[in-house]
Amino acid sequence: MNTLKKIGLTALGTSLVAGSAYAGEITASGDAGYTYSSEEVGVRTDEGYGFNHDITFSGSGELDNGFTVSTTMILVEGATLSSSNVTLTMGGMGSIQIGNGLGNLGGMYDDVTPRAYEENHDGMKTTTAIDSMGYLMDGNAILYKSPSFDVGGASVSAAFAYTPEAGDSATGEGGVSAQSGSYGSGTGVGVNVSYAGLSAGAFADEVQNDQGSATKKANPMTATWFANYSFGPVTVGYQTGGLDMGLVGDGGAATAAKKVTNAAGNFEFEKMSIAFNVNENFSVSYGELEETYDAQSNVKGGTEIADVVMESDSIQFAYTMGSMSIKGYQTDESNPGYDSNASGNEVTELAINFAF
Repeated sequence: MNTLKKIGLTALGTSLVAGSAYAGEITASGDAGYTYSSEEVGVRTDEGYGFNHDITFSGSGELDNGFTVSTTMILVEGATLSSSNVTLTMGGMGSIQIGNGLGNLGGMYDDVTPRAYEENHDGMKTTTAIDSMGYLMDGNAILYKSPSFDVGGASVSAAFAYTPEAGDSATGEGGVSAQSGSYGSGTGVGVNVSYAGLSAGAFADEVQNDQGSATKKANPMTATWFANYSFGPVTVGYQTGGLDMGLVGDGGAATAAKKVTNAAGNFEFEKMSIAFNVNENFSVSYGELEETYDAQSNVKGGTEIADVVMESDSIQFAYTMGSMSIKGYQTDESNPGYDSNASGNEVTELAINFAF
């Protein structure tokens, strides 16, 4: 290598070092507590006590140009990694994030109606469609979030996600292995708007089918929109959307259990809820979730299969006293698993948590 090239590379290396993080810190926080849960299915009741603890490690540093780099890692019971990510925030140009365990862009639209404690599907044995937005792009996608812009007095922001190989599995450091043998690239977009007491947003994504029409009839898609309105201590919300994995076939019988991740046909949902802050320490909420499974059995002239509606009603409360909180819910569910022949169930949970 000639002298001029050596000088040039040395100067480049010095420039990169000078632009590295010069101020950073690592912090740890978490919570721990006890839980009691009970589930009544038909004439059988299952109940028990448990515990929970989450420990969050966060690190951040600032570059000479004002950009910041941050990372988060969450450990749960059994020292299991729940989520981890790295985010580059570029001042007024938004941020770029890559990670897993957060649901990526779709996770930002996973049941965003108001509630005092948990989502309606918490404790259910069924994975719901409202909980599966962006399901195939939550483990290997790059997420860009724009800064907020003022548009006619409203605050508007957008986010975009892209993955070269869709799939639910996370990719670690330097990981390039295929996420799925069935899917190709995926793209998603989300928009949020807030004005006075109103907040609203919409999300949609599409994943390319890589196996052809012989095994898939269409590209998998998920989509949703929501609107929440706050007036005084009360917030009301509405959300609707759907999911279609694009699978060929007549869907399962109305009296058989289905999964949103591998069922032919499509799923649609509607959620309505209201939350009331009694005071700064105590809040209550009520939510109704209705999900409809359409087997689409008549798409290719098949025998018509009746739609199945799975419903859940949830009453919740939360009381906070310093670093301690007491929360609970009772959720009633009919036709679990989108099975019209299944026994309804009732789930009750009471949790005491301590933050540190």
